[in-house]
Amino acid sequence: MLIQRLRRYVPLYPVLGLLGACAHAITLVPTCNSSVYCTGELLHRVQLARIFPDSKTFVDLKLQHSENETLTDFAKLMAETNQNPTREQLANFIDKHFEEGNELEQWIPPDFDPNPPILQEISDPKLRSFAKNIISIWEKLGRKVQDDVKTYPDKYSFLYVPNGFIVPGGRFKELYYWDSFWMVRGLLISNMTQTAKGMIENLLYLVEQYGYIPNGSRAYYIGRSQPPLLAAMVASYFATTGDISWLEQHIGTVEKELQYWLNQKKVTVEVKGSKYMLLRYLADRKGIGPRPESYFEDYSNARILPNEDKRQDFYMEIKSAAESGWDFSSRWFVTARNEDVGNLTDVHATRILPVDLNSIFAGALELAGSFRNILKDRREAQKWWSLAKYWRNAIDNVMWDPVDGVWYDYDAQSKSPRKHFYPSCATPLWAGAVEEYNAPKYAARLVKYLLSTGALNFPGGIPASILHSGEQWDFPNAWPPLQSILIGGLEASGYKEARQLAREQAGIWIRSNYIGFTTWQKMFEKYNAVLPGHEGSGGEYIVQDGFGWTNGVILELLQRYGKDLVLIEQPVDSIPSVSLTL
Repeated sequence: MLIQRLRRYVPLYPVLGLLGACAHAITLVPTCNSSVYCTGELLHRVQLARIFPDSKTFVDLKLQHSENETLTDFAKLMAETNQNPTREQLANFIDKHFEEGNELEQWIPPDFDPNPPILQEISDPKLRSFAKNIISIWEKLGRKVQDDVKTYPDKYSFLYVPNGFIVPGGRFKELYYWDSFWMVRGLLISNMTQTAKGMIENLLYLVEQYGYIPNGSRAYYIGRSQPPLLAAMVASYFATTGDISWLEQHIGTVEKELQYWLNQKKVTVEVKGSKYMLLRYLADRKGIGPRPESYFEDYSNARILPNEDKRQDFYMEIKSAAESGWDFSSRWFVTARNEDVGNLTDVHATRILPVDLNSIFAGALELAGSFRNILKDRREAQKWWSLAKYWRNAIDNVMWDPVDGVWYDYDAQSKSPRKHFYPSCATPLWAGAVEEYNAPKYAARLVKYLLSTGALNFPGGIPASILHSGEQWDFPNAWPPLQSILIGGLEASGYKEARQLAREQAGIWIRSNYIGFTTWQKMFEKYNAVLPGHEGSGGEYIVQDGFGWTNGVILELLQRYGKDLVLIEQPVDSIPSVSLTL
């Protein structure tokens, strides 16, 4: 969960000034202009020829020559083949002009500690050993960017960052924005403060370079971001270190990122006669065409649409949905019903106001005020606190359903709530996006809602939804960050029954991860809610292991509940289970 904030109840008048300033402070957002990695005929031909089964492989390759030389040679190939090169000719062209990127070198974090104090907080010896094994994975996932990337940036799709960092794992060889939050939390728990600091400073560096944090550190991700958790990462580091000079050094960059979201993503909706400003995901409209890293998939899906305008709209919507981190889910299918869920061409993320995005943003605004207050800048603190209060009020009036007792995403076009279960419904409690005195009241209603959905009845964790779409952010997949948000939100609420439910779900998740690790010696990116410990399924790529945020979440839960957890081995089928001692 995010650190507790000290509320300041201030009038709303500063909000108008701050939002007014945003209207005049809109800055141009960089768009990837590479004719190799982001758009152009070469990308189109290679990706549609399926030279590589994973579209991401090509756009992660390094150019052997300059971009201009490469494109000149490609134009010659097109002319020589009457604009119709064969798959073999394209493969030969790639062999002569590209090579493995090798942007990263293995990096052992200098503060890696195989026996951090967290281990002594875990009572059960087998769970303690499990935690120790998880902590050892940080050493294997450490990477640093080669100097060549900084010297010859145009030959790589990789965006240079100065510090060593932890990669998620598998095909994900770069840093990702919202993944980093749970990795930073896990590193801090693992007593790896220096590595956590370096990861946060990489993200701050990207804000200074691009005005915001791209989805990931690749050129083809420019134009879309991910959930704005930078302020929360800064808060976690400051709570651990109390480093005021570091906070003072970077507060302006934290605020710069918040301004980006206010400038680029806000939208006004009218509910019950009142107007409210909230955020939605919205990729840069200048970035035309399919996602380069999923080019073949996007292009193929768009073929069923009737014309090029519709296809370009689809590409923009799919990039906007990818900005959420939930790529992809029935959350963004505006046609989703209990039986007829829909498909990717029904994605219209830009018209949906997400509960989690706005809650995380409200929490970030509150944190910005707290940072300014710590730095003795009361005037600026009041502005951010006031805007945070405005955002909490908007969430309450637009997203809270008093009948169902839950926060729903809101469809701005149909002017109606999206009445499906997603674990993101607990984010207002997790991110501190409700008034503290109201949190137990909301939690009491939310517990009843959660129990009524049946979503907490699975032995392998809380699924991303209870809708079967075939997409990876739907049933039966259970994702680590969603467990963290729902469990953390219930725990933070202060309501006894909610906290008990959080403990039960934490036990289920730890059990699932323990089974998976003892069976396959892997921590998966996602799990199967029905089969404890088994990897998830669906999506555009095979299941990845490593895995950064999975490690961070399990360490978070073991830190919070490890003193009370007992691992009970079942001798009949040798499947371990975890229960809580009271």
